[in-house]
This record gives sequence, C-alpha cells and structure tokens, in this order.
Amino acid sequence: MNIKDISFEPTGDPFVDAGGMALEYIASRFPEKLLMELIEWAARIYVEKWDTKLNSVFHGSPITHPTTAMNVRIPKNMELFKNIISSKKNRGYCRYCSREDYLVDAGRDKSCLSGSGTLVNFHHSHEPGLMICAQCAVKYFFLPFSILQMGNLALLQTISARGKQYWMNKTVIENLNRIGKNTSEGILKSIYSNPENAIFRFAAEIITDNLTIEFDENLTLYYFTNFAASVDCEIYSIPSPVFRFMRLALKNCPQQWYRFVKRHYHISKSSWNYNESQWEKKGGAIAEEDYLNNKNDIHLKLLANESILPALQHFYKSEYLYAKPEMNNNMAIYYVREVLDMQKEQILLIKRIGSKIFELMEKECNYKKYLVMIEGSTRAYQLRSALIKIIKTNYRNGAEEPVVTMDEYVNFLFPDGSYWGEVRDLLLIFLYEKLHQHAINVAEVSDVELKETEDINEGA
Repeated sequence: MNIKDISFEPTGDPFVDAGGMALEYIASRFPEKLLMELIEWAARIYVEKWDTKLNSVFHGSPITHPTTAMNVRIPKNMELFKNIISSKKNRGYCRYCSREDYLVDAGRDKSCLSGSGTLVNFHHSHEPGLMICAQCAVKYFFLPFSILQMGNLALLQTISARGKQYWMNKTVIENLNRIGKNTSEGILKSIYSNPENAIFRFAAEIITDNLTIEFDENLTLYYFTNFAASVDCEIYSIPSPVFRFMRLALKNCPQQWYRFVKRHYHISKSSWNYNESQWEKKGGAIAEEDYLNNKNDIHLKLLANESILPALQHFYKSEYLYAKPEMNNNMAIYYVREVLDMQKEQILLIKRIGSKIFELMEKECNYKKYLVMIEGSTRAYQLRSALIKIIKTNYRNGAEEPVVTMDEYVNFLFPDGSYWGEVRDLLLIFLYEKLHQHAINVAEVSDVELKETEDINEGA
C-alpha cells in the first residue's frame, strides 16, 4: 500500500476523517516520501519532539506503553504498521469506512473510545476489537495532528469546505509550522478548557474568516479522552439554524452580538458596567482571558435548544436605558426567524402592533402605561387581555385601521404551536427600539434600574 492507494473520501467517523485530513496534507508537503516513511516521520515527532505524550489518544500503543524502552518505540511502531499494511487475514467489511478489505482489530492502542481486547462483550460476536481496514488504521495514526488539548482533547467536525479548511489551518498546518520552527512540544494547546465556550469561538472565527460568503454549517465538537480508566466523550453541537443566526449577527451587528454574549458570563463578585459594556471588580475592568472559561448562559441555552429571546428582550431594554448609539432589532429578528422559525407574516404583524402601540403612547404622552401592560404580562391570558385593552383604546380614538384583525390574531399572532411569550418579548423589543429612535427620555418610561451587582453574578 502507498499513499495513492488511500481514499480520503469522508467515512462519517470524525476521528478517522480528521486523521485522514492530516495525512493527506502532510503527504502533500512531503511528496517524495512513501507511506511507511510518512508513518515513521509522524512516529519520530511523537517520540522525539512530543516525548510520547499521547496516552489520551493511543493508550498502550508501541508509542505510549510505559514498559517499552524509548529507543525501541519507533521500531516497534514501524513493525506494527508493516504487519497491518501487509496483513492478508480476516477479510470483511471495515467498521469505519464499510469497505471490503483485510481487517485488523483496533483496540484503544490504535483508536479512541473503542474498548480493548479484554472487553470482548464490547464488540460484535466477541471480536477482539473494532475490525477495521489498514487504510483507516493508518489515517487514525495521524489524528494527533488534528486535535487540540483543552483539558481533555477536542476535535471539531464540520460539513462545509470552509469549516474543514479552518480546522486544518488551526491544527494540522499550525502543527507543521511549529515543527518547522522546532517549537512543537505536543498536541496543540487551546486557551480554552470550557468546550461550550470553545465551540462558539470556533464558529465565530469560521464566520469572520468568510464574512462576504453565504454558506451553511453544522459544527460538532468531540471533547474526549482515551486515557486509562477515565475514557469519556462529550459531544457539543451548533446546528445549522444557530450557525445561520450567528452568521447574520456577526455580519450585520457584530458589536451587539459580542456585547450581548459578554454580559452573560458567570463571574463571581463582579458587576457589569452598562455604560462601558465591561465586567468590573474593585480593581477595575476584568480582562476577557480571566473569564473566557466561565459558564455563559447564552452558549448553554443555544446548545440546549432553549430560547434566548427573554435574554434578548432584557438586553434591548438596557440598550435603550443606557442610550447605546447603534441600537436596532436586527439580532432579535435573525434569532426568531432562523432559530425559532417564526414566520415572516408573524414578525411583520408584531412589528405593526408595536407601531400602533407606540402611536397610542405618543398620543397620550404616557409611555410607561403601555410598557407596564405588556411587560407585566406573565401569563398568556394577561397578554391577551392587554392586547384587547389596546385594541379597544385604538377603536375609541377613532383610528382608521384596527390594531389587529380577527384573521391576523388567530392565524398569525398566536398560530397553533407558537408560544405566547415569544410574542410578548419580540413586541417589547420593537417598543424599546421605537423609544430609542424617538429619543424618549428614560424618566418617562421607568424608574426601575437594572440589577447590576450580585455575590455570584450570573449574567447582567
């Protein structure tokens, strides 16, 4: 077998595909090397530069086994792969790529999260391990070049060409650059140890690298370890709707997005300065690196498929109260449209109702009255009651157009399957935008200040 015999088509297994991505790129950088020479090159990196610190990837392999003398680890590894590549036994279908080929057993010494030869009940028909083809075994050997150290190990799986290129730049190419500069000491270390925050940073970097291009993406982060008895894997996903929402927000209102996310970190004994948009302690502003691994409610809710619209409503309220100059409701519109799948007709209707309510506010010179009616609605019947009062007031004032027609109310404002709270929150966001646009004095709206300081701050 040589490099030209290996298929780099996706197998669907993230670990094999990541190793294949690394092998394909490394082979392109060293076109004169044969496959066994590439394997030896990688083994020398692992042993001589990385001091065999790969137990969380290949547990008990010739490279990492603690009883194997350092001077024989590379020869033993080469002997292993020579046998794998030349094997003519166990013909069958590879568990990774489904190709028919000669198979070898892949325990934890050759792959991650796959059990070992002593755990025969872990595999089909009491097989000694995952039965895989030589191609997949070789690709797996190059996996360490395409993962990050974040406490445990992290592997990002993407579906787009741009996402794949981003991850290759961040891992494989960066590794080779450091190896070339003789500064590589092991698996690349990330500034993150919190995988929930890390996957959103990765998504933001993919988006900002491609701001002028519209593309879809679905990101999955595997946070894993293959070490000793602590084998584990946690999976975090940013689905396409959330990625589209982020792409629109980062393209059209990036400062709002970063400010919104930033204020939802959990930071002990701190306060959020609304005027400066920063976290502070007695000594002054808190640097991002001091809290970037803390829990973030927005990240957690988006990962758990929980609504962030109430948080957006609170955010827009503070944007108005503290007179942020670039306030607009675009980010909220992107969210309800892309993630909540709110129909265009419903969005436009809520916006029109908001305009009607604002007209009543101006006519009566009473802004607080209507905000209290809407914001104070904590149950569906309370919101409906408030809307009926507004409809009645609009009629008594002799308005030519109703606030909402019966058909609109039934079919678009509260359609089947919708949640009334989304209507209230989006309506409030529109109203606060109107108040901001017309520079309505905050004193005319509310004398209740936003809560700024707590012993344990869970987001402002």
